[in-house]
Amino acid sequence: MSDLPERRWPAAVGAWLGIGTAPATLVLGAAMAARHGGAVPVAGLLIGGALMAALLWGQGRIGLRRPLGDGAPLTAVLPAYLGDTSRLLLAAVLTASMIGWNGFNVGLGGASLAALTHLPAWAGPALLEVAVLAVSWAPARLGNRVAVLTTLSAVVLVGWCLTVLPPPGAPVRLAAGGLVDAAALIGYAAVFALRAPDFSVGLARRRDLAWCVGLLVGPALLGVLAGAGLWLRTGSADVVALLAAGSGLAGSANLFVAVAVFAAALTTTYSGSLALRGLAPRLPVRAAMLLVAVLGGVLAVARFDRLVLQWLTVLAAALPVLVVPMAVEAAARRRGRVPRTVPAWCWVPPALLAVACTLAGVGAAPLLGLALAAACTVLWRRRGGGGHSVGGA
Repeated sequence: MSDLPERRWPAAVGAWLGIGTAPATLVLGAAMAARHGGAVPVAGLLIGGALMAALLWGQGRIGLRRPLGDGAPLTAVLPAYLGDTSRLLLAAVLTASMIGWNGFNVGLGGASLAALTHLPAWAGPALLEVAVLAVSWAPARLGNRVAVLTTLSAVVLVGWCLTVLPPPGAPVRLAAGGLVDAAALIGYAAVFALRAPDFSVGLARRRDLAWCVGLLVGPALLGVLAGAGLWLRTGSADVVALLAAGSGLAGSANLFVAVAVFAAALTTTYSGSLALRGLAPRLPVRAAMLLVAVLGGVLAVARFDRLVLQWLTVLAAALPVLVVPMAVEAAARRRGRVPRTVPAWCWVPPALLAVACTLAGVGAAPLLGLALAAACTVLWRRRGGGGHSVGGA
């Protein structure tokens, strides 16, 4: 396994910023405020933000250049961390999740594009999907620049929209609780956290990764606060409809949504192709991207974004648990320990517990899954004595 060319954070940050500034953060913040009937407890946001950063950092370090990491994307390093069955299961789940996220983002942005251009409902998602695929096929440097530009445009647009509907008071309050909010934030970052090596690969320094993590978590929390502020102002959690109906901003709001989802959609074709090639290694990269785009496009035209939240909640409960043993094992290898394969019992039972709790309506299900995964990982490391240093000891 060889390292990819060395990169610094400006060359990699597009995907991280795209997730951090996606319109979904506004929707999430408004939903939190609606659940609380007012300002959101700051404790939940702080806990959730810290856990998001920890998951992104722990898994993202795998992509750093040696000796700081493995210097390869997730699909390339998985054979060294997981057995065959676990890898196939994970590749299938990741492929499905990326197609779903693609359908969600393109469906949401495509509907806004259709409204903006007065095209038929199916034409907006189709045109946006073609644009996303074209940029995905372009050189990585161009894709990163497009992602950064569309992300910055989205930030400017949403900021301008929010000046028209400013919150009447602080969107947060000092109060206990908020574990459900923390779980929601973990769920939002779950899939990206697991595939973080895809976007940290080749980074030369830990500070490069720190910049990337900060530029996802920080904007995401600000987006959540903005969404909570919109709810406080209007009492509505339907952020897109709210912006489109407010003060003659329909055109600008639709443009904002269409532009803002672009960077997030780009990450789905990239990681989706990597996951798909985990199932079919001989499939060319561009063909894999095309398949993700076609299947995601079908979901987008069908407005899968209207139905996807419950499915994403279940997926978010299932995936982050694998980050815990993988990050611990990666850290052990960096200290010179003998490489060990992560056993399935370290992450499959926690994933099943988290999914079962989610289906039962337990809001803190991702936290329960992470806690069990941590306990299983501690047991696994102690049973094996943590391994031995390479070359002695």
